[in-house]
Amino acid sequence: MTGPMLAEGWYLMNTSELEQELLRFRDPANELPASAAVPLSIEEALAFKRSGNLPDARGRWLRLVLHVSDAAALDRLNERRLEFEPDLHQAPDWRRPGSKPVNIVPLRTPDVKAPDPGAWWDDPEIGELENEWRSSGKVGDLRVPGEYRSFVFKTVLALRAAGEPVTAEKIADSIQRWLPAEDAARIRRALEGAS
Repeated sequence: MTGPMLAEGWYLMNTSELEQELLRFRDPANELPASAAVPLSIEEALAFKRSGNLPDARGRWLRLVLHVSDAAALDRLNERRLEFEPDLHQAPDWRRPGSKPVNIVPLRTPDVKAPDPGAWWDDPEIGELENEWRSSGKVGDLRVPGEYRSFVFKTVLALRAAGEPVTAEKIADSIQRWLPAEDAARIRRALEGAS
């Protein structure tokens, strides 16, 4: 049975269900059946995440579906993610062995192309931070170890956009959500030791 395309929001979804929904989105005329993805409210999704975001019996974990209809929506993905995941920049104390990362599924209309990421330092905002770092070894009042600056700069921009404080602790907490624990711990030590 076919069904409506996925609405924006949280879902429990395994990889094959995600692939099925992506096929449905890319080719709606094909009338493929809806997957067994389970929609969740924000409260239900955050509770599932706090319990570890461990795959359920069907191998499903959290996916946040966001619709991207134009370049502005693509640019605002992190900002929009905060509407559904207000604890995004907090240390992920929910992670444990077997935890899955929280996956974002941006459903882009065909005319919205992902920009070529190029080199991280070619981004104008990142370039400003790089120039500041080159002249002082710091971004704001924060000393940034050179080998970690690409991770740190992107996180500084995300924190600023979210209106969060830019401190060594806050950067390390935010980075911890998407890096393996040992890498996040190494960056945390480096930031805290340098500042």
